[in-house]
Amino acid sequence: MKTSTGMRWLKELWLVVRVVGTFLLIILLVFLASDYAPVAERVNFAVWMARFATWGSSFFLQLLGPLLGFAVSVDGTRISAGGFAVDVTEACSGVVPTAIYSAAVIAYPASWSARCVGLALGAVVIHALNVLRVVGLFLVGLFANPYFHYTHVYLAQALIIVAAVATWLYWAQRFVNVSSR
Repeated sequence: MKTSTGMRWLKELWLVVRVVGTFLLIILLVFLASDYAPVAERVNFAVWMARFATWGSSFFLQLLGPLLGFAVSVDGTRISAGGFAVDVTEACSGVVPTAIYSAAVIAYPASWSARCVGLALGAVVIHALNVLRVVGLFLVGLFANPYFHYTHVYLAQALIIVAAVATWLYWAQRFVNVSSR
């Protein structure tokens, strides 16, 4: 009797178990790939994303610099001007929100074509906003330095998280065809 009750429970909740299990497995794999040295030394996409964020941010800052009266210098992932500098590290690369967003898209019950649309949409939105986040933080640090820490730690990170959740909700509503239950 207990076995059939347990099997019924598992059958009723299988979708939830599968979604949560898939989500957790993907998060685990992404963090192993970015933090486990034997893998990260060969394929460290967080470093690539940090370089992309540096490149994109420095592009916009070099356009803004002459208008706002500063000259931008870039050295690796470090952007500086007027005695202020930011270093776009792996933690600032957008890899964590991208991993969480991607895990949610892959785990969600949707067609693979919808998932591919979701992955592409999320990558574009999260990384475009991350570039704008770095530009904004740089400008805050350069022109309103006392507010840099709070803007960086609280506001900017929260905005990226909210944007990732909003993008996922948009994708799930617009591109996923899930029947009503």
